[in-house]
Amino acid sequence: MTIRRQLVNFGKTCTDFRIGSGALEDLPRLIKSIAGEPKRALLVHDAIPSEENLECVRRALVDTGYSVEFMSLARVPSIASIETAQRVFATMESCHITADDLLVAVGGVEVCSVVSFCTRTWCSGTSALAIPFTLDAMCTISTSMRALDAGSSREMISIQPGWDMIVCDIDLVVGKAIDQVGMGYALLLSSAFAQSRRIWDQFAEKIDGIVDGVEIPLIDALCNTQTARASAVRSANPSARNAVNYGVTTMHALRACLGDDVPDYLLYAEGLRFEARLAHDACGLDVDLVFEQDDRLDDLGIEELPFKLDVDRFIAALHDARFVRSNRFMLSLPKNPGSIRLSKVDEDILRRHAEAYLASRAELLEEGDAE
Repeated sequence: MTIRRQLVNFGKTCTDFRIGSGALEDLPRLIKSIAGEPKRALLVHDAIPSEENLECVRRALVDTGYSVEFMSLARVPSIASIETAQRVFATMESCHITADDLLVAVGGVEVCSVVSFCTRTWCSGTSALAIPFTLDAMCTISTSMRALDAGSSREMISIQPGWDMIVCDIDLVVGKAIDQVGMGYALLLSSAFAQSRRIWDQFAEKIDGIVDGVEIPLIDALCNTQTARASAVRSANPSARNAVNYGVTTMHALRACLGDDVPDYLLYAEGLRFEARLAHDACGLDVDLVFEQDDRLDDLGIEELPFKLDVDRFIAALHDARFVRSNRFMLSLPKNPGSIRLSKVDEDILRRHAEAYLASRAELLEEGDAE
């Protein structure tokens, strides 16, 4: 087996990103250099990994020289929250975890996010290893965390990750249903759009391989995603740093309106579709690129979401989603592939596109009812 290595560079720090088929089996070799003198490791996991997977990770840590303690968040209703972070801190204290020990996250985005927060702040930074088990986690955790909830405020507390190593075994995500990989597919697409026109054009050629689980196209797309997202978050331009939020404000607004029963990947894809249309008027994005994005989402198996929603409620939700995080109503919109910046959207443009967008989604709902 060949495990590809990529250094995700943030200037003063970098993350050793490893990816390949069968990477879990190669863990003892991969992780032996994380700590100079292995001693204690705390493994924090959610409900996604099987007992067999967890035992595989445990054996790799023990073989490397660690004594391993487990912390399960499988039954925690809200993993990515400040309350859960406090529970992790308490467990770290009881396990006598120091800056020289290792914190390991195994599972999806939320468990990786809460561990990322804890490892950056405990003892001013402890060694950290992430083993993501979902495609969206493989896409994002090297460069960002799912912001933690604080009380009734959702996704508000975050810090730049500082993983020593991330190990991605693509066998964990190949052949999964669209509900399990859809968010990852949408992130691969938006990252390709954010990187450059060349990468965006190449992404179209990789889609069949990605969907079919072919090793090289999937690994290439994931590595390109690390490059695109790292370039954005380390940019000196504050506006450019928000490129990773393309589609996110609309996703938050739709979630507030439609509830938590709708899968996040569908809401995120709708955010990309709607904000691309706004970008056509607000930023001069070529309309052909808008339709290209639609087609590539379809090719990935991410269908349009039928729903009915009042335009005033939708616009109010967009404002609420933005103003809870900023005093200015600006969205991360693309001008071209490789150029996504915070942009002001006039209210008349916003309303016109919101009306057209919601009418098209209501029409989809009516067509579904007719069938």
